[in-house]
Amino acid sequence: MAGSLRKRDRAREHLLGLVESRAVGQPIPSERQLSAELEISRPTLRAVVDDLVRDGRLVREHGRGMFVGSPKVAQQISGTHGATYPTAPGTWTSRVLSHATIPAGTLIGSRLGVTPHTPVLRIARQRFVNGDPICVETIHVLQGIVAEFDVRAIEQKSFYALLEEHYGVIPTDAEQTHAAAAADATESALLGVGLEAPILIVERTTRDQNGRRFEFTRAAYRGDRYQFRTHLSLSKPPAR
Repeated sequence: MAGSLRKRDRAREHLLGLVESRAVGQPIPSERQLSAELEISRPTLRAVVDDLVRDGRLVREHGRGMFVGSPKVAQQISGTHGATYPTAPGTWTSRVLSHATIPAGTLIGSRLGVTPHTPVLRIARQRFVNGDPICVETIHVLQGIVAEFDVRAIEQKSFYALLEEHYGVIPTDAEQTHAAAAADATESALLGVGLEAPILIVERTTRDQNGRRFEFTRAAYRGDRYQFRTHLSLSKPPAR
């Protein structure tokens, strides 16, 4: 067992070296070549390759071979940043897909603590990092606090920054959940992934400086291109 783990570690280190020495989209040697070069079995090598494919570091194309993938966009989240945690690396842009003022309904109303008839502004947008689709996001914000909101402005500027600058609404804290899911037909088309490909669903309810729940957002992120990193400060060692 220990010998097998050492072989896998050696193979992973070698493959990561190949990935880091090549540009995105460039090919790497075949599994057959790598197996012979590293003197390890094909199943052992394939397990390592599968891990790197899941991480997005490699892309396997049937009949063509293996290629260097795009690294995941990593977003650091710390409990000290509140609702406005730092944006993940890269150049972020957005494209507004639709917007409308609608009744909150039962679900959104319960998230925001308002009646189902309360009007909310719903904005659906596609988000990109360095030009690549990374997220599909639907924002619900209380219409009463964003009168005459310039929806197109969020294509180039932070939604929260616009709220603070134009309406004096300052996000102070949020409750956020993360869950794995499979892409439906719409998410597949907008994110550029296969139908039922793994995605990460993030739901967030945000409060302002007055403690009012003013926003509920649901976002679907590409599972192969996005990850969250969390820093935890522990007052005592965790139980083992």
